[in-house]
Amino acid sequence: MGFPVELGHKLAEQVKAERPEIKLSHELNRGDETVQFDLNFRRSGTTDMYFFNSYQATLKTGNKSYDASQEFRIRNGNNVGMDEAFNLVAGRAVQKSMVNGDGDAYLAWLKIDFSQKDDYGNHKMEQFSDRYGYNLEKALDRFPIAGLDRPEDKKELMESLKAGNSVAVSFTKDGKESMFFVEANPRWRTINIKDDKGVSVRRDELEIKDKGQSKQIAESQGQDKSQKNGKKQGLSI
Repeated sequence: MGFPVELGHKLAEQVKAERPEIKLSHELNRGDETVQFDLNFRRSGTTDMYFFNSYQATLKTGNKSYDASQEFRIRNGNNVGMDEAFNLVAGRAVQKSMVNGDGDAYLAWLKIDFSQKDDYGNHKMEQFSDRYGYNLEKALDRFPIAGLDRPEDKKELMESLKAGNSVAVSFTKDGKESMFFVEANPRWRTINIKDDKGVSVRRDELEIKDKGQSKQIAESQGQDKSQKNGKKQGLSI
């Protein structure tokens, strides 16, 4: 599930004490985001086995009105790990392998809909499968992002976005480069673009309008690469 080894040591101590219920907490900080995880374990009523039933992930913003919390239940085949939960509760989408009722695996994007709750008081988890038609690569190609002409960098960027990360990239527009943060947006089949303060930027102001512009960007990137002796430019993950 991706939780640190230290939690395993604490769990072992609690199991040794034969407590009927065990609750462990872990806090993770990344940049200006903090998420607290509260893990729930319970001992079987008929054996000495313990079961990891669920954990709560809570985004702590310093303002309770903006904090968000989601319970993740432990289910075979469809468990959400710590890193995935971190990005989901922070409001981003994550692509992962899921298992349907027949035991068949499929890929889907997950995103929490904080505007709706299920019958158990938990927020609704949206799913966007391949049939929904979201193509991350095509969504990226609509924007003048530096580094997309290099297959290795493009692959690295896509993998990070699929993991639910917010990634810093350089946009080239009108001969100038600007740094923005991008996130996958499967619902609208595009990407979110934010500035360094986390404020959303209008996509239509940055979107490539014609193929000629895309060609000019590629040529400009090629010249920069040659001038700087092949040094990697424009992509930070």
